[in-house]
Amino acid sequence: MWIEIVLFLFLAVCAVFDGLSRRVPLAVVWLGMATAICLQIGGAMGETNPLAVVLSLLPGAGLLLLGFLTREKVGYGDGWALLMIGLFAGVYQCFLILLVGLMAESAVAVVLLALGKIKRDREIPFLPFLLLGMGVVVCF
Repeated sequence: MWIEIVLFLFLAVCAVFDGLSRRVPLAVVWLGMATAICLQIGGAMGETNPLAVVLSLLPGAGLLLLGFLTREKVGYGDGWALLMIGLFAGVYQCFLILLVGLMAESAVAVVLLALGKIKRDREIPFLPFLLLGMGVVVCF
């Protein structure tokens, strides 16, 4: 449980920065990734399979690729944060966190569009929704 708390703290810092300034503090993300790697090497996360670690990076790598293909309509910071989540949580939970975050952001965007509060070209920060997704996945 304490590993989820550590991830939650790293992700919360990133989500606040993303929500307020639309910039992800990559130094915090990289520190989180280094922490996760050290915990895995130290055995604090149980026995880790190198293949499982590589697979846990797939959602983040996919988001980074999507950011490149869309000329950063999807920010690179989101992909880096998902890489960090994958290292802490593993591939299964990382995909669930991504799914819940995408569903929550889509629902909020549809409601805001319907109410006329935002226009279609408005950028919405994604890390607060990943934080929400992580909270939902960890609680269930």
